[in-house]
Amino acid sequence: MAYSKEEILPILLHISRNASNQEELLTTFPDAGSLLEEFVQEGLLELNYHHFYMITEKGMKTIRKLVEKRSHHKHGSKKKPPKRKGLIQLAILQLLNEAPRHGYQVMKLLEERSEGHYSPSAGTIYPALQDLLDRDFIGVHEQADKKVYVLHTTGLEYLKDVVQDEEQFWEDWRFKLMWKQSKEAALLKEQFEKFQLEYHYALRSVMGNPQKANDLISILEDSRQKLVNLSKHDVEGGEE
Repeated sequence: MAYSKEEILPILLHISRNASNQEELLTTFPDAGSLLEEFVQEGLLELNYHHFYMITEKGMKTIRKLVEKRSHHKHGSKKKPPKRKGLIQLAILQLLNEAPRHGYQVMKLLEERSEGHYSPSAGTIYPALQDLLDRDFIGVHEQADKKVYVLHTTGLEYLKDVVQDEEQFWEDWRFKLMWKQSKEAALLKEQFEKFQLEYHYALRSVMGNPQKANDLISILEDSRQKLVNLSKHDVEGGEE
């Protein structure tokens, strides 16, 4: 895509906030006609059955990347890539706690333990194994031309801190996998990413005008209280 971020970001951000048809968009962005067609072809936008442009997951990722690049350029720093962590790494440690395994065994066992809810690929498993090696949670030995992964003491200690019930672990792991793949999880993730993006821009506005700080605090307090009210019944019900 041969367009500058100054052209791309305002349009994508506008659509992420409010789905708009072409007429509305061209009123705000008169030169956006060819860009909109390009964005659809690139998978950044999609047209719904009412012919309104909607932001896609790829479009949201593009917005985040553009915002991060702008922030890095402004502050003259580079963001360190986060360490991998999550369901797959934890499941690998649990498997290696049972016995040393080579990579293919790890892949097949994860598929079995998921009961069909997860089909791991080499592109996911081997980077996860490398991450655990980098963190010294596991080690690797050569056996019959195969790399066999073993659990280190540091990995075992981490596992004991995180996993309270080994027998319950795989059931909980499968449930979390099913949730992550659900439509509801995808919709919540999309809305949360949009919220983070709007908070980022609101914070920049407050930095430029500190008098707006109380307004932003009020919005956050209101949102937090609504979350408390949403979960309060379930939490109190579980304590009865």
